[in-house]
Amino acid sequence: MNKAIIKDIEKKYIEAVKCYEEEINGNSHPDINCFINLAFLYWSFATEQIEFNEPNKIPEEWSLIGGENFLPTLDKGLENYPGNLELIFWKQYLSYRLYMTDFSENDCKSLIKQYGNENSLVPYFFLYLFDEKSHSEKINELRKICKGLPTAKNIYISSFIEN
Repeated sequence: MNKAIIKDIEKKYIEAVKCYEEEINGNSHPDINCFINLAFLYWSFATEQIEFNEPNKIPEEWSLIGGENFLPTLDKGLENYPGNLELIFWKQYLSYRLYMTDFSENDCKSLIKQYGNENSLVPYFFLYLFDEKSHSEKINELRKICKGLPTAKNIYISSFIEN
């Protein structure tokens, strides 16, 4: 398992960020999860002050760093993995959550239709908020993935889909 993911699971988030950055900058073809998990941590630092930063003792300056870096990290991921559903989903979802941009159930369904769902079940956690029954198989599979790899991103997803 990648060192950054281990730090992420251990909730050593600042160390994880540094390891994800090293992996991305020091590798000609970094793993897609480095971009996704790094962007998610940056976004969490920027937006989840009480829920994330305080309990995890994230220094205040990381809030600004996170706000400046989550979208560029996703863009860099899309340069390496163009048309990737999960990267595109996170770019829209995280912007929606931080900037209150439009992102609806139908928008999410359109992304899945346009980019396919073969490479990620993640968008289904958002659809689950609108309809708990329609995608139950995919949600059950996503629950298992999140439980088996408790990164910050997966803990966040689990908070919406655990029953």
